[in-house]
Amino acid sequence: MKKLNQIALVAAGIAALSVFLPWLEISSSASAGGYSANYSTGGISGITVGGGIWGLLVALIGGYMAYKNIKFTFIAGALNFIIGIGYIFGWFGASTGVNGGFNYNSSYGNASAQASINPQFGLYLFVLASLVFMIYTFKNLKGDMSA
Repeated sequence: MKKLNQIALVAAGIAALSVFLPWLEISSSASAGGYSANYSTGGISGITVGGGIWGLLVALIGGYMAYKNIKFTFIAGALNFIIGIGYIFGWFGASTGVNGGFNYNSSYGNASAQASINPQFGLYLFVLASLVFMIYTFKNLKGDMSA
């Protein structure tokens, strides 16, 4: 195996494992009449969010394609990169906002409510591993085309 493929295989493995790490943290708080309540999920894995299931499947298929040295394997990395960026920017429903965090505040009289969705380490690791996979499999394709 070429060194480029080994790096791609490691990146595919990291992307596959990162879907089990926290992708999003959702927290909320409310107060009214002197009472208050807070809630935080502490971190929701990519598998629980839903996009992680697709990310896991694409990472496993991409890893297999990189192992077999199949052309255009970089497309698997590009798909996972789009999935990850989509969750960071809120393209797929679990909105984290353009600035990497969604915050909502509302108040009426002496009552107020706040909610936030923030990306977590696992999502950033997934995006980074997908980018590395895409780059190294594309370099491998370019190397095969010039040989």
